[in-house]
Amino acid sequence: MSVDYTSIRQKSKKSYLSQAKDWVNHEVVANRLNSPLGYAVMLLAALSLSLVVSVLGLKIGILLLSAIIGVPVLLASVFNLRFGLITLLITSFFILGISRFVRDMPLGVILDAFVACMFFGVMIKQIGSKDWRFIYNPVSVMVILWIVYNLIQVVNPAAASRLAWLYTIRSLAGIFLVYFIAIKAINSVEFVSLIFKIWIVLALIGALYGLKQEFLGFFPAEHAWVLADEERFSLFFNWGRFRRFSFFSDPTVFGILMAYTSILCFVLMTGPVKLYKKAALGIAAVIMLLAMVYTGTRTAYAVVPVGVVFFTVITLKRNIILLVGAIMLMGAAVIFSPISSLGPLDSNALNRIRSAFIGEEDPSYNVRLRNQEYIQPYIWSHPIGWGLGSVGVWGMRFSPGSPVANFPPDSGFVRIAVEQGWLGLILYSIMLFVLFRYGVRNYLLCEHPKVRLYYVATLTVLFSLVVANYPQQAYAIFPTIIIFYVCMAIVVRLKDFDNDEMRKLTGGIVKIPSAEKEMN
Repeated sequence: MSVDYTSIRQKSKKSYLSQAKDWVNHEVVANRLNSPLGYAVMLLAALSLSLVVSVLGLKIGILLLSAIIGVPVLLASVFNLRFGLITLLITSFFILGISRFVRDMPLGVILDAFVACMFFGVMIKQIGSKDWRFIYNPVSVMVILWIVYNLIQVVNPAAASRLAWLYTIRSLAGIFLVYFIAIKAINSVEFVSLIFKIWIVLALIGALYGLKQEFLGFFPAEHAWVLADEERFSLFFNWGRFRRFSFFSDPTVFGILMAYTSILCFVLMTGPVKLYKKAALGIAAVIMLLAMVYTGTRTAYAVVPVGVVFFTVITLKRNIILLVGAIMLMGAAVIFSPISSLGPLDSNALNRIRSAFIGEEDPSYNVRLRNQEYIQPYIWSHPIGWGLGSVGVWGMRFSPGSPVANFPPDSGFVRIAVEQGWLGLILYSIMLFVLFRYGVRNYLLCEHPKVRLYYVATLTVLFSLVVANYPQQAYAIFPTIIIFYVCMAIVVRLKDFDNDEMRKLTGGIVKIPSAEKEMN
C-alpha cells in the first residue's frame, strides 16, 4: 500500500493556512489587537514613527502618519459611502484651520482627491447595475448640465489662461461630485438625522472655540498668524476690534456657518422632538448666535432674519408666525434700542450689527454697487464669460493683463456672471429654481412629520445660503461647500423615505396621496 505524501503535504499546508487565518481573525477582528501582539505592534509603530521624525523631520513624519491613518480610512470610505460621507463632513470643518500651521501641504487637493476616490467607488458599484434612479430627477439633470457647462469652459475663447480653468474647476464642478456621493450614501431618515447631529455638534464646538477667542483671547500662534499678513490683518481687525474666526479659514466663513446652523437648530426645535432635545437645540442656537456676533460678518447678521422669514412663509402655521414675530420684535428692540449697549454686547458689536441693515448708507455696500455697475458691460459683451479663474486670486496670478483680472468678486453670483457669462448665470439660476421647486413640492406631498421637518429645515438652510451668496461667496469654501451639496442630496432623497416612515408610524398602513400617484 503506497502513501500519497503529496496529498498529505497539501492537506497539512491547507491546515496551517487555515490555522494562520483563524489566528489573524482572532487577534485583529475579535480581539481588535487588544493582546500582547497588538501592544507589540503599536509600540513598534510608535518607535518607528519617532525615529522617522527625528531623522527626516516633522513634515515627513506627518506624511507618514497621514498615510498610516489615511489609507485605511480611504479604502473604508470607497466601499462604505456612509462612512466616507461622515468622514468628509468632519474633515471639512477642520482642514482649513489645520492648513494654517501645515502650510506646505496641499490639504485642499488631498480632500479633492478623497472626493474623487469616493466617486470612483460609486461608479464601481454602478458597473453592471441597471439602477440609475439617483440621476432620474430634475435636480440631478441640472447638476449634470452645470458640470458639463463648466467643463466646456476650457475652450472659452475669451479665457486668458487654461491653467486658471484647471485650478478653478475643482471648486466649481469637481466638488459637485459630493452631491452624487451623498445621494448614493443617504439611505434612511436615520442617516439624515445623524448628518444633522454631527453638523450641529461640530458647529457648536466651533462656536465655543470662537467665544474662547473673544473672552480669553487668541493663542500666541493664532495672533502671530493674523499679524503675519497685512491684508489678513486688515480683514480681521475692523471697527477697533478683532473679528473672531474659531478654527476656520476666516471670520466670514465662521459667521455664515453660525448663522445658518443656528437657523437649523431653531427649525428642528419646532418639530416633533422631545423636550430635552428642544432645550439642547435652543441652547446651541443661542451660543452660535452669540459667536456669530463676534465674527463681525454683516452678511451673517442679515441671513438669520431672512432664513426665519422663509421658514415662516413655507410653513404658514399660526403659532410659528406669532413666535417668529415676537422673537424678531425683541431682537430689533435689543439691537436698535439706545440702551442696548448696556447689555452683554459692546457698542462696537452692536454698531456692526446695525450696519448690516442700513442699506445704501453703508459705505461697503455702495462700493459693491459701484463694482457691479463697472463690470456689467463686460458681462453683457461676453455671453459665456471670461473663463473660469479669470477674476480674483487666480485672475491676478494667471492672467494679470486681462481687463477683469483685478475685479474683486465679492458676490458668488457676480463671479459666475463674469467668469461664465450671463448664460452661465441663467443656467445656475435655473438649477437653483428647479432645486427649490422640487423640494417645496415634495415637502407639501410628504406626510410623515419627521420627513416634513427635515425637508423644511434643509430648504431653509439652502435658501439662507443662496441669499448670502449675493453679497458674499457664501458656499465656496469648506465646510459650507460640503454642507450645501449634502443638503441638495437630502432634498432629493427624503421623499423616498416618506412611505416607509409612514408604515412604521401607522403599523403598516399607508395612504399615498393622489398627487404623488400622478407624479409617479
